[in-house]
Amino acid sequence: MAGKGGERKVAKVSPAAKSPQAESLEADEPILRSLDRWWFGYGSPTSLGIFRICIATLVFLNLLTLTGDLRWWYGENGFVPAWVGQVWFVPRVATPLGDIPKLDLISGVTDFRIFLAFFAFTCVAAFATALGLFTRYAAFALALCLVSLHHRNPIILHGGDTAMRIAVLYLAVSPSGRACSLDRLFRLRRGEEDGPVEVSLWGQRLVQFNTALIYFTTVWAKWFGTRWLDGTATWYPARLAEFQRFPVPGFMNDLPMVYLTTYGTVLLEFSLGTLVFFRPLRKYVLFGGVMLHAFIEYSMNVPFFSYLMVSYYVCFYDGEEIAGFFRRLGERLRPLAGLEVTLPTNRRLSPTGERFLAAIDPMGLVRYLPGAALPSTEEKARDGWSALKDNGKPAHPFRGVAYRAPGAWVFLVVPGLWRRLMTTSTEAVS
Repeated sequence: MAGKGGERKVAKVSPAAKSPQAESLEADEPILRSLDRWWFGYGSPTSLGIFRICIATLVFLNLLTLTGDLRWWYGENGFVPAWVGQVWFVPRVATPLGDIPKLDLISGVTDFRIFLAFFAFTCVAAFATALGLFTRYAAFALALCLVSLHHRNPIILHGGDTAMRIAVLYLAVSPSGRACSLDRLFRLRRGEEDGPVEVSLWGQRLVQFNTALIYFTTVWAKWFGTRWLDGTATWYPARLAEFQRFPVPGFMNDLPMVYLTTYGTVLLEFSLGTLVFFRPLRKYVLFGGVMLHAFIEYSMNVPFFSYLMVSYYVCFYDGEEIAGFFRRLGERLRPLAGLEVTLPTNRRLSPTGERFLAAIDPMGLVRYLPGAALPSTEEKARDGWSALKDNGKPAHPFRGVAYRAPGAWVFLVVPGLWRRLMTTSTEAVS
C-alpha cells in the first residue's frame, strides 16, 4: 500500500504465490516497461540512508576545513570580495524556455557577521542531515546553503565540490531519511512504524545515472586529448607541485607504467560509465574504481574528491543487498562478538522497544532474553540487567550493546542517555 512521499509498507509475499503465467509475463516484459519499473519502482531505502550519512559527513568535514580561512575566502578584505565573486558568477542560465536565475542566498552580502551566521547554519544543516534528524528539512536547507556558498566564490571550487553539490541536491529530493537515521529510530520508538518500508527508488537511480555520466563524459573529454591518446597523460600530474601529496615509487612515472596507468584509467572510467550496470561485473568494476580513487587520494592533493566519488558507489547496490551483507557479516562475527542480554526480573522488551533495538543492530549481534535469576558469576548492572558474551565471559549490558550496535553510537555522546533508552525499551511482564 502506497503512503505519503512515495512510500509504502513492505508486503511479504511467498515465492510460491507466483503462478507460472505470472512468471512468464515477467520474463516477456517489454524493455521499456522493465526500465520504467527499475527506475520508478519501490525498494529498501537503506542505500540512500548510507549515502546520506557519507555525503553529509563529508560536507560537514569540508566546511570545517574552511573555518580557519573564512575571512580570506569570503570576507571583504580577503582574496575574493563580494564584487569579485559577482564578476565570476553568472546570475542567469539561458535555456530554450527562457533564462533561469541561479540560486545565491548571500548575493551581495558584505557584512561578515551575516555571512558567519549563514556559514554556521550550513554546518548545523550538514550535521543534522548526517544524523538523519529532521532529515527532509535539514537536507533541503543544506542544499540551498551549499549551492549559495559555491556560487559566492566559484574560483576555489574543483570537481569534488561539484560532485558534493550535486549529491546534496539529490539528498534534498529523495527519501534519504527513511533509513539509517534518527528520524526512523524515533518513529519506531513512538510506534509510528512497525517494520521496514519501501520507497520510490528514482532518487537512487538518479545518483547511479549521474555517477555513470560523470565517468562517461570524462572518457569522452579524454578521447579528444592528445596526451590521453598517446598514453602519457598520467605522467604530467606528478610534475605539478600543487597536486603532490605523498611519495610515489619512481617506476610509476616511467615507461611502460605510464602507458598502463593512462590507458588503464580510461578503460576503467569507461567501465564505470557503462559496465557497472551489468550485475555480474558490477563488484569488479566498483572495486577497480575504489582502487583508482585510493591511489588518487594517496598521491594527489584534491581534498575529499575520492571519498565523495566512492560514496556514490553505495547507490549501485540495492538496500536489500546491503542489509543482507550486514546480516552475513554478523553471522561470521557472532562467535567473536555475539552478546546475550538478560533483562531485569519480570521485564521483557516492549513491541516498540524490540523494533528500536533491532533497527540499531544491523548485524544482529545482540540477543535479548526476558528477566530471570542469574548466577552470581555474571556481571550485573544496578538495575538488574546482565549480559554474557557468546564465549561465556560476562559483559556490561549497556556498553556491550552500544559497542556492537552502530545505531547506538550517536547516543553515547550524552551521558546516561543510552542506558535510559534501553531501560525504557522494556515493559513489565503481565
